[in-house]
Amino acid sequence: TRKLSKIPDEVRGEISGYFVDSPPIVEEDDQKLPKLDERTADYIRHGLTPRWSDLDLNQHVNNVKYIGWILESAPTSILEDHELAAMTLEYRRECKRDSVVQSLTSVLDKDGGGEIECRHLLRLDGGGEIVKGRTGWRRK
Repeated sequence: TRKLSKIPDEVRGEISGYFVDSPPIVEEDDQKLPKLDERTADYIRHGLTPRWSDLDLNQHVNNVKYIGWILESAPTSILEDHELAAMTLEYRRECKRDSVVQSLTSVLDKDGGGEIECRHLLRLDGGGEIVKGRTGWRRK
């Protein structure tokens, strides 16, 4: 079961120097994430599986691993020549220890001037959606 617990004051005092005082930069993104499948994806990576170090105490894959899997199906040319500028993720379900995952990516050249948008989907081999997402890239 999941239960929130309060951080003891003693621990909070020890780690308070590492807290960031400013909120994260969040822009409202009300664009709907479109459907993505084998027909509309430009790149597909099959057979992704979690490692022991990717799991939390409940045997669910950590959200940070999802970002790594999303980048697994992004084209190398984008990863080499661009930097990640924006990311929107919509979590649909949890991924567990024995899951086998597919990562799908479609690429849209936004303006021909170096800005690229990618749409992503992580799904279980059985078809269930784990994460839908969108990334924005700008030329380095």
